[in-house]
Amino acid sequence: MTPSVRISRLRPAAAAAITVSLLAVCSGALAQTYAPPPPPAAPQAPDYDGGDPASANLALVDRSPEPPPPLPVYVQPPAPADGYMWVPGYWSRNRYGFFWVPGAWVLAPYTGALWTPGYWGFTNGLYLWNPGYWGPHVGFYGGINYGFGYVGLGYVGGYWKRDRFYYNRSVTNVNVTRVTNVYNHTVVVNNIDNRRVSYHGGPDGVRRAADPRELAARNDRHAPPTDIQRNFVREAGNNRAQFYDHNKGRPPQAFVDHPDNGGRPPQGQRPGGDNNRPDPNRGNPNRPDAGRGPASAVSTSTQPQRDQQQQRDLQQRDQQQRNQLQRDQQVRDQQVRDQQQRDQAQRDQQQRAQQQRDQAQRDQQQRDNQQRDRQQRDQQQQRDQQQRAQQQQQQARDQQARQQQQDREQQQVRQQQAREQQQQQQQQVRQQQAREQQHQQVQQQQAREQQQARQQQAREQQQQQQARQQPTREAQQARPQQPREAAQPRQQGGGGDGGRGGGPNRD
Repeated sequence: MTPSVRISRLRPAAAAAITVSLLAVCSGALAQTYAPPPPPAAPQAPDYDGGDPASANLALVDRSPEPPPPLPVYVQPPAPADGYMWVPGYWSRNRYGFFWVPGAWVLAPYTGALWTPGYWGFTNGLYLWNPGYWGPHVGFYGGINYGFGYVGLGYVGGYWKRDRFYYNRSVTNVNVTRVTNVYNHTVVVNNIDNRRVSYHGGPDGVRRAADPRELAARNDRHAPPTDIQRNFVREAGNNRAQFYDHNKGRPPQAFVDHPDNGGRPPQGQRPGGDNNRPDPNRGNPNRPDAGRGPASAVSTSTQPQRDQQQQRDLQQRDQQQRNQLQRDQQVRDQQVRDQQQRDQAQRDQQQRAQQQRDQAQRDQQQRDNQQRDRQQRDQQQQRDQQQRAQQQQQQARDQQARQQQQDREQQQVRQQQAREQQQQQQQQVRQQQAREQQHQQVQQQQAREQQQARQQQAREQQQQQQARQQPTREAQQARPQQPREAAQPRQQGGGGDGGRGGGPNRD
């Protein structure tokens, strides 16, 4: 089926109203059209185990080494009746690659249920799938702008009021002949991501974090996707044309139209009996042979009869639609009861699973605590050992410092002793020199005294000699002059003494 909107043309007024609604929705869809980011590398063509996807192992995988492709551009089919919720399309994955799960109108599993779409999130180098769920509030779906009310934060396509859901025609495509709880409210969303990115985080993904309301919605009671939603996933996974490697981001079935809109009835929502089978001409009342017999082309005089017949047909179809709505309501009530039973069983199972998880978590926490205690003890022992080693090193350094100090002090003492000894030696040398000098001086003094004594003795001897010689000289001086006079004649006569001076004066 090509991604187009097919609206049942029941009557001209309804067709005009639906046309206006479709134009509003299309304008909203065009407002959400933007340049996509570069698509991821196309995966290899999957091997469908002999060419038949139905015979292959198409189990879903919740992690991928590569990001999902960008969201395709498509239009929303009209809401078929009250109580239906729009579930946007998304990229799912099995071992053959990504495939597109078409968007569809799904009957709410219970009154007040809102759908939180799933999303791909980047964690530790992988893209992990976070499945969607039903709950009383719309939770966090990665900030992905799926369109048609799911703009990345909450849902602006309508709201529950008691047991009725009211559709916002400014955002949602509504078949006003089937849906009466409608209103118009223009929604302006700031900081919307218009890149058609289909994943959160990673290099180029949406970066918005969950706000407090979305975080609080995690604590609500949730319900998993319905059987109808799982059928949509199963059908898309069995259709090779829905895979990205085949359609390159343009899936042939971007959405699933409801049978009441004249579209193909999805598996699991097919009417149950002949009375519920749609009229073949309901989707095209303006077809040349629709509502006409073989005599419909006779003459223009039968035009009032044809108008009356068409009016009766329209009234009959309206009555059939009302009956169908009643049957749909009964089916929904039964589905609600069945869903409540399934929810109760699921809650019981979830409670048991939660108890098991809690017990496993407590056991894991106990193991973690024990491991942390061991790690803390080991770390404490290691710190104590390091502290002791540091203390020993400090003691060794202190001992070394003390030894060095003692060595320096001993060295200083030795140096001081050496200096003192040297000074003593020098003092002794100086004293010895002084003594020697003093001794020399004494000797010199003695020598001088001896010299003086000798000189004195010599003078005394000389004086004594002179004193001894004085009488001699005086005697000589006292001798008479005769001898000298007698000597003169002898000297003149040439005496026989040979010039000797006489005997008495000879020394």
